[in-house]
Amino acid sequence: MANVIVVGAGLAGLASAVRLAKLGHQVTVCERDERLGGALGRVEADGFTWDAGAASTTLPAALRDLFRKSGRPIESLVQLDPVTEPRRHLFADGSVLDLPVSDRGAQEEAWTGLAGGAVAEQWTALVDGYGDTWQILRKTSLEPPLEDKLSLKTIRALKPWRSLEKVAQRELSDDRARAVLRHFAAQGGSDASLTPGYMGVWSYLERTFGRWTIAGGFGALADALVQRASERKITVRTSAEVVAITTTDSAVTGVRLADGEELAADIVVSDIDPRDLFERLVDDPAAKTVRKKVLSTHQAQAAYVVHLGLKDPVPELPFETVLHGTPTVVVRTGGTAPAGHQAWSVLVHGYPTDDVLDLLVARGLPVREHVVSRQTSPSWWAGVAWEGYKTARRRPANVSPVKGLYCVGAGAHPGSGVPATALGAAIVADAVGKA
Repeated sequence: MANVIVVGAGLAGLASAVRLAKLGHQVTVCERDERLGGALGRVEADGFTWDAGAASTTLPAALRDLFRKSGRPIESLVQLDPVTEPRRHLFADGSVLDLPVSDRGAQEEAWTGLAGGAVAEQWTALVDGYGDTWQILRKTSLEPPLEDKLSLKTIRALKPWRSLEKVAQRELSDDRARAVLRHFAAQGGSDASLTPGYMGVWSYLERTFGRWTIAGGFGALADALVQRASERKITVRTSAEVVAITTTDSAVTGVRLADGEELAADIVVSDIDPRDLFERLVDDPAAKTVRKKVLSTHQAQAAYVVHLGLKDPVPELPFETVLHGTPTVVVRTGGTAPAGHQAWSVLVHGYPTDDVLDLLVARGLPVREHVVSRQTSPSWWAGVAWEGYKTARRRPANVSPVKGLYCVGAGAHPGSGVPATALGAAIVADAVGKA
């Protein structure tokens, strides 16, 4: 049985903690804030409730596996519900596309209605092709640790040198279809021209596995993980900022807290910004190479999020509406509101120079006079921005060169988003193994 300390209690940190505890290890979670869950949380005000960060996910198997491998099925604590409404895309030319999330035929029909049969065939063929990409990524990096060197056959299949922008320009003849594909980069805080084309695989994952939300909002997922941590007898320490990872002979010995207390550990799992981890917390010769790589990365641009409580009548929108333009604006409607009201979350992807309400008015949603509550989400660590395909090798691997030190979360392999961070935690649990 190993003595494990998890630094940071976001999704990846909590997921790692409950998995390792189920494997028989003694686990302590140290979180510098008073609240657990990181970007999984709620904003509550004036009778409204909004998801602070994530509000939906694809690849629900990643969450189901997390709860099954840490105890009981996820349904014993929270309910995963499919998003059945199409995602609405509003384009600068005034056209509207209601694109079903998880139906191949319905997607093709929607594109045909908007842009004609040729564009519909292009989109369908492109998404179909990402099926092979998914199988390659799943086998080489999403389920096992990232391989040190991919085979030439794999590299040729992935074509990492082709950006998502190049794929859009080459495979799609309609600017609106290109904008929809680019959105898979924008929602991760990256530029499509710097994002590998294979990241369009998320279009395939959504169409194949659907998009899912949680009854009560994604804050309920954080609550469920906290409950699972309690069931697994995990020690949780809040207001416990870790300021150093202690090592001897390039092996972890423990952590030091801001108040000077030192906690012994055989294993440390970090769920914080890896640039902070390797620049400030880890001072060990074995970390020199990974430190250099990590410090060459830059943070992805977190969406600026404003939550609006609105008094009816306001437009009836689906779960998610993308307002294409510069910057891209996304409206989510999954919050809860008093009778006669609606709860919207407005995410701005880019550098906003105008007020959120001005952006909504300019995109055809004049709701200023209906606002009765306005709140802003706290900022969070959004992971690493794509700066070409080599970024994948600059993120820290889940298993670090320092013996006993592991990395999970948005800044580590395999990247940001609910599925990726949950998969990273699974990789770490498999690497550590049973007690």
